[in-house]
Amino acid sequence: MTRVSERGTIPIVPVVLTRHAANAVTLLRIVVLPLFLWSVVRVEDGAPGTLAAVLFTLVALSDFFDGRIARWLGAESVGGRVLDHAADITFILAALGLYVGLGIVPWWVPASIAAAFGAYVIDSLRRSGAQPSLIGSRLGHLGGVCNYALIGILVGNDTLGLGWLPDWVMQGLCALVPIYSGASIMTHVLPRPVPQRSVSS
Repeated sequence: MTRVSERGTIPIVPVVLTRHAANAVTLLRIVVLPLFLWSVVRVEDGAPGTLAAVLFTLVALSDFFDGRIARWLGAESVGGRVLDHAADITFILAALGLYVGLGIVPWWVPASIAAAFGAYVIDSLRRSGAQPSLIGSRLGHLGGVCNYALIGILVGNDTLGLGWLPDWVMQGLCALVPIYSGASIMTHVLPRPVPQRSVSS
């Protein structure tokens, strides 16, 4: 990235940083994942859940900022988008899978998310043709936000032990996952209407 002044073009950020800064923020989600899982498990042995909450906050912030950093630095790329999606689904499925193992979340919650993500990838590859890429959607983005929100609620309600939400509310939140995941799958499975071309008289 450069800035133009009276003395000419002045580099503001080295090219190597503009190319990899956003990806480094994205990779943070994968790097801290094992530590996050370990910190959640330790709570079962009586350890405080503070570390898990801090790590989840870092993960959520990385998901919020990596795309914005890429756009600000003009470093958006297909590879960066793939890495972003891979980091998201890896963290979400691993975190929810752990809560399944702890008996807090039913198995069909991460299964629904995995099915929706699989449908999204297959549909994107089918639609992108000769140059494979992931094609985002508003519904898919909303689903991703909801997935992170559910993990955040689990961290606060169970791992931190706040217990603000009763079991029936948590069950209702879990029940929403296959609903919006199923809606996302349908958008990728159902045929899309072909736009009609207007005929000039």
